[in-house]
Amino acid sequence: MPKPKNVTPTQQITIAATPQVVSILMRLAEQGLHGKNVAEVAERLLSERLREFVDQKKISSEELGNYSVNGLK
Repeated sequence: MPKPKNVTPTQQITIAATPQVVSILMRLAEQGLHGKNVAEVAERLLSERLREFVDQKKISSEELGNYSVNGLK
């Protein structure tokens, strides 16, 4: 069965990471805990951290503009 289309608008970014970080992301992807590939794992971990920032009042949900980040808003 095909994966359902993502209805949340996304934008591709490029990051540089140390080999150690890439290795950890790859291991997490293999385990399938945060995603099926390195990009999904990185996006989910980043989204979780942003959610924590909102919860800790380090950033406001208003700063996110009209978009929610995986349910942040």
